[in-house]
Amino acid sequence: MAEEAVLLSIDDAVATIRLNRPEAFNSVNAALAEGLIQALDQCAEDEAVRCIVLTGSGKSFCAGQDLKEVTNPDKSQVPEFRDLLEQRYDPIVKRLRRIEKPIV
Repeated sequence: MAEEAVLLSIDDAVATIRLNRPEAFNSVNAALAEGLIQALDQCAEDEAVRCIVLTGSGKSFCAGQDLKEVTNPDKSQVPEFRDLLEQRYDPIVKRLRRIEKPIV
């Protein structure tokens, strides 16, 4: 069973979102991006959450895009950079900006 790429825990009024790919320095792949979006949405909707802490597992916060995902030798399966921005990163940034709770 694979570990989840993003872990969410809520203690009192503080939600901790932990990027959980320490073996890849928490680099962003499709699973991590989807998990982060889901965790942010859950925190935004939960009235009991008053603050969000965003952190990473292991010794790194986040190394950025997982290059293994975009350097596939079969070029037909490599996502376009513009598509990654529009489908993955734009939704994350928009959610971070819209949440009316402090994010650390």
